Amino acid sequence: MSLFEELSKDRRVVLYAAFVALAIISIGFFGLKFGLDLEGGSYLQLQLQGAEAQIDVSPEKILEMQFNASSVEKHGQSYVVTVPGTLESTLTDDLGYVGAKIAKGDNSTKITIIESPETIVINYLKKNLDADVQLNVAVAPIRYEIRTNVTRESLNALLAPVGGKVPPGEDAFVMGVSKETVDETKKVLDSKLNRLGLQDIKVRVVDNKYILIDLAGMDVVAAQEVVGKPGKFEIRIQTENNQSMHVLYGDAVESVEIPDPRNGGWGVPFVLSEEGAMVFQKAAIDSGATKRPEDHYISMYLDKDEIFSAPLAPELASSLQKAPSRSMQATVGGGDAGSVKAKELYIHLREGALPVNVEVVGSGQVSAALGRQFKIQMVIAGLIALMAVAGMIYYRYRERRIVLPMVTTSFFEVVMMLGVWAVAGWQLDLASLAGIIMVIGTGVDQLVIITDELMKGGEAAVSTVGRSIKERAADAAEKAGVGNVVATTNKVYLARLSKAFMIIMGAAATTVVAMLPLLVMGFGSLTGFALIIILGVILGTFIARPAYGRIIGHILATD
Repeated sequence: MSLFEELSKDRRVVLYAAFVALAIISIGFFGLKFGLDLEGGSYLQLQLQGAEAQIDVSPEKILEMQFNASSVEKHGQSYVVTVPGTLESTLTDDLGYVGAKIAKGDNSTKITIIESPETIVINYLKKNLDADVQLNVAVAPIRYEIRTNVTRESLNALLAPVGGKVPPGEDAFVMGVSKETVDETKKVLDSKLNRLGLQDIKVRVVDNKYILIDLAGMDVVAAQEVVGKPGKFEIRIQTENNQSMHVLYGDAVESVEIPDPRNGGWGVPFVLSEEGAMVFQKAAIDSGATKRPEDHYISMYLDKDEIFSAPLAPELASSLQKAPSRSMQATVGGGDAGSVKAKELYIHLREGALPVNVEVVGSGQVSAALGRQFKIQMVIAGLIALMAVAGMIYYRYRERRIVLPMVTTSFFEVVMMLGVWAVAGWQLDLASLAGIIMVIGTGVDQLVIITDELMKGGEAAVSTVGRSIKERAADAAEKAGVGNVVATTNKVYLARLSKAFMIIMGAAATTVVAMLPLLVMGFGSLTGFALIIILGVILGTFIARPAYGRIIGHILATD
């Protein structure tokens, strides 16, 4: 039976061949994606603007100032605010106390507010900072997450009129936002960039304060334009004298449909939440937009930059006069320009607001020509590594027929790694290519261990310098007590192979454990370096090495 026929019946060799074939198909079908340093492009460093603070303040003092009240009393879970004279009906809603009960008397008005002390503090901060404020109950004592650029000094100045302050101590005021807010911001950025057609963008978080983004194939000016713009999405309505008032934030947009051309113009249909629709109706009626829609434009802003503005449609204005409307459409115009603007507006509506504002604090660029040069240099480095490995193998064993299986196994290990990389859609960068070269070196070490164990038998190895593979094989056979090197089913061969794999498994486990900190902690491109090495170790140890052991065993058993 020929060598090929024997190997074709070995399940380990068949599995190895199948993985190599699948890897080649995957690379051809999915293609390899290259990172910033190999493709060219730009990187951005975004700072999340926000802070977490403990706040010492009396809710009664806040309500007294907000309503210019003569007295504030707490009764159970509610606060009763007494205001001299009459009260403007919209004031409670404007201050964030939706659902407050108002009772008018002869000379005063009583307002019953059923809110927690924390909610009153949040409403005060929101109104005065014009920013989103959340309560972080995951820490003790609880902290208020202020999602805008604020300092301890500015916050103390804001709280001073109501007798409040930030307590002393480093833990009472911490720059940065919570991990949940960072994750939410990253998710919105990921989705926004992918919806713009910028696939496989690397977005990394550092210390809950910074987000690092690599944009392969994009110059730094375009990158800043795309990434630097996302922020707080807001809908406002025109009142009088070119003034406008806030109506909704992006979280009131419940769903958005894909833009489509209707009546010669592009439109972006969207649906408001039930509460959002009621707020929008009230704002439209109070501003007079339902009666004179042409005089009251509906504007949309992203970080206070206007991205859409148009009057309320007459049919919608008439409908809002009677009942809230959840389904709406923003029409942006026709032609190619309208199509582009509709796509951008769709993204802003679909993603809503970023949880926090971001500021571009650093940027850089790698030219496409330099990226191509790096790519060529890394390919050359890989080929040189393989040739150097082939030379060292030949020097050690002095037999050409043992060089080919080792070099081929190393090469196909790289092919399998690249196949997995292509299927996963990960980017190849300089660090991951350096990891591939490292895998080639460590992989050959393990192949040498297998070869030596199969040749030397169970006793101490003799000197191999200057001896042919046949001479050493004959010596190994003599030590094993057989007439020649045994076939792959022989117990002596299996024992040698098992001993070799005990050494290999120990080395593989050590390598994986050493790489885990880099993989988990995610130090930028070092994550790719660690991942490619772990992947190479797994594929090599469980697929390539067993197959090589069978192949080299058949070769050594051949006279």
